[in-house]
Amino acid sequence: LLFLCCRFFFLLSFMIIPPSFFFFSVCTGTDMKLQQPSSPENHPDTLRWLYEHCQVVQGNLEITYLPAAVDTSFLKDIREVQGYVLIAKNHMRHLHLNSLLIIRGTQLYDEKYALAVLDNADPSGDVGLQELGMLKLTEILKGGVIMMRNPQLCFQETIHWEAIFHKYNGQNYTEISSHRLRNCPDCSQICPHNNHCWGEAKGSCQILTSTICASSCPRCKGGHPTDCCHEQCAAGCTGPKHSDCLACLHFNHSGICELHCPPLMNYNPDTFEIMHNPNGRYTFGATCVPHCPYNYLAAEVGSCTLVCPQNSQEVSMGTMQKCEKCDSSCPEVCYGLGMDFLKGVRAVNASNIHHFTGCTKIFGSLAFLKETFAGDPATNTPPLQPEQLEVFMHLKDLTGFLYIESWPETLLDLSPFQNLQVIRGRALYNGAYSLTLQNLNISWLGLRSLQEISSGMVLIHHNPNLCFIQNVPWGNIFRNPRQKLFHNDNNSPEQCGLQGQICYSLCIQGHCWGPGKSQCVSCSGFLRGKECIENCNVLDGYVARGDCFPCHPECMPQNGTESCNGSEADQCVACAHYKDGLSCVEQCPSGVKLDGSFIPIWKYPDEDNVCQLCPVNCTLSLGTGVVQPPWPS
Repeated sequence: LLFLCCRFFFLLSFMIIPPSFFFFSVCTGTDMKLQQPSSPENHPDTLRWLYEHCQVVQGNLEITYLPAAVDTSFLKDIREVQGYVLIAKNHMRHLHLNSLLIIRGTQLYDEKYALAVLDNADPSGDVGLQELGMLKLTEILKGGVIMMRNPQLCFQETIHWEAIFHKYNGQNYTEISSHRLRNCPDCSQICPHNNHCWGEAKGSCQILTSTICASSCPRCKGGHPTDCCHEQCAAGCTGPKHSDCLACLHFNHSGICELHCPPLMNYNPDTFEIMHNPNGRYTFGATCVPHCPYNYLAAEVGSCTLVCPQNSQEVSMGTMQKCEKCDSSCPEVCYGLGMDFLKGVRAVNASNIHHFTGCTKIFGSLAFLKETFAGDPATNTPPLQPEQLEVFMHLKDLTGFLYIESWPETLLDLSPFQNLQVIRGRALYNGAYSLTLQNLNISWLGLRSLQEISSGMVLIHHNPNLCFIQNVPWGNIFRNPRQKLFHNDNNSPEQCGLQGQICYSLCIQGHCWGPGKSQCVSCSGFLRGKECIENCNVLDGYVARGDCFPCHPECMPQNGTESCNGSEADQCVACAHYKDGLSCVEQCPSGVKLDGSFIPIWKYPDEDNVCQLCPVNCTLSLGTGVVQPPWPS
């Protein structure tokens, strides 16, 4: 199912995550399991873009379906994996995970395994993974190991897996197959001191940090009693202090391994108050951070999350987004696919589209599959009609992903989403993509209001009529350096030009979402409403203030001069009807109560059509509704 492969991960780069006060790069994880990639031709580049120079994987590391010739050196810097590691269905011979120290197992493959190495060979079995090469792997906190059907793989049975499992890892079982189609070098010749090999090269011997310890310490750097690591260390250490750990067992706080992050609030026994802790930190994975990364929500419990817990609502405080407990019941919000009562639902269809009526923000994702517009006889769901897509005209903010593989033939673009401003990508399709468009007959995108894609890749492929992809400044829309546009098998720019599919002449730098005045990303002239225009004709009732605004309707058009100096009612040169104070109005106030007053105000127009306050003995002119001044006595 679509949403079984989607998890809530976000990409963050260049974040400070010590130990040793180094800058560590954090990257996204995926949750595809053994599912085929959405775009096989782009798959190797997608993985490389996700993991190159990455050191901490905030999620699962899944390396699947790579061809024999691929270079996996983009994996060489990975030190920590929060979830599980899956190496499956690959044909390459070597795997460059020689920096991997720890697999935390916060999620497990098949609910059992922290490390799964499966089916890594071509159909003949003659080409495939030959060695693991995980030279520094010394800790698996939770979960077991499975290695099956790898006919070229050597040395997996020589590894001392019990030495890698944490002592409290209750799922430390192993299923290791040594059936292979080639003869392997003798590990005892490569590593005669311990007979544990990761590969056949010199220096490929397994590093032991638990079974060699002289005392009962869980990890150590050597066999002497003074070589014991601090109890908050994982994987190993360089000394006895909790700042000497290679990785942290629980949380890394500014290079020091701690059991907990400093709380956001502290109790002051002198004043008997709960007070803000200026040194408080949020938990982000296994790290203590002063602020949650962009696109994450700061929960009141002190963690960074992508979805607010029950009985909480999402609120914005400046640039910070938080989860706040509701006073009573939380206000109703619009849920998308994968959330609340739409969790597990595959696609938008005729039976659920009414839930999106009037929604400006949708918490969740949107997917349009073939069954959306063809209907589903199995569930007696009729086809969705194109006009029903108008419910999305109000949508501005989508927290998940937008996936479209089917669209009405009558729509040449994605105009139902023309007011969509942000795709946050807190949930990603296939764990990688926040926007996917494939196999559509559209000619242009039409997403003219889209200003931000907060996380995830964009995949636009196999759309034979689609133009203007290269005319969108994707770099300005992406919010972190690991995001990228992947596109192939769409209409060529040359063919688009021959078809007259080009940006309007007033689009700055040729950036647009489609043809015409309303599709420019920005204008070299003036923006009037949603259209780029060359001149703002102030003599026709408009005022130029960067953009072109119409004068207020109550301004009287002037003959040959400007009618206003702004778009408000108090910026008119002259009034079309009456003037009340500084503002032009359609009629003078009649029985209007001012703020905080219980006494109605009545005004009448004088001979200059200026509203004047009535004396007490005003009368109402019958049939006109206009207040008249008192008759002279």
